[in-house]
Amino acid sequence: MRLVADYHTHTVHSHGKGSVDDNVREALRRGLKAVGISDHSMAHALYGVRRVDEYLADISRAKEKYAGRIEVRTGIELNIIGLDGSVDLPQGVFDTVIMGYHKSAWCRDLRTMWVFSTPGFSGRADEITRAYIQAMRRHRIDIIAHPGYGVPVDVKTLAKACADYGVLWEINNKHAELGPEDLALAASVGARFVIASDAHSPENVGCVPAAFSLARRAGLGAAQIANVTEE
Repeated sequence: MRLVADYHTHTVHSHGKGSVDDNVREALRRGLKAVGISDHSMAHALYGVRRVDEYLADISRAKEKYAGRIEVRTGIELNIIGLDGSVDLPQGVFDTVIMGYHKSAWCRDLRTMWVFSTPGFSGRADEITRAYIQAMRRHRIDIIAHPGYGVPVDVKTLAKACADYGVLWEINNKHAELGPEDLALAASVGARFVIASDAHSPENVGCVPAAFSLARRAGLGAAQIANVTEE
């Protein structure tokens, strides 16, 4: 399999180390056809985008600059902030909407904060899974970022909802909380996947060896992964 697009990369607009231009140039160097700039949304207390207008304008300039050479996609990595499926979607037009849990994001109420941050109680994974599904019902979500990272989920139930709502299940090169058996289970109920670098430095854009290894061990083929082709 060969990666043709990396939709999940970060820049200095949140807590990446490179510019939008840096990420695009690395994607070009690696021969990608598309790259997404998907910085953290506002509820991330430490690293969320603070000037959304500047962020969008920066990506827009890159779209124009590299037109005809590579597709530059305007993305955002939302935080799930409520058990009712609330997310921190800013105003703007986005090509790719990614959503995930991040422990540094503020929650909209105490109950949500308790469920997301308190391990070990019965039914926690079910409540969190329902929150993810509510978010997919209520909002446009294209990709679920690093499922299982930071909080437990019911893999089969969440994967079936992803299949039903047309949401891609991310195989994240940085976070491998779920194993090949989990991905195989997700695939068995119809989930489709996307491989992502989650790059926070330009040199890691399009660099996904761990994600590819996990996909292969799960028995996934190129037809099940949205951003790869057969060799």
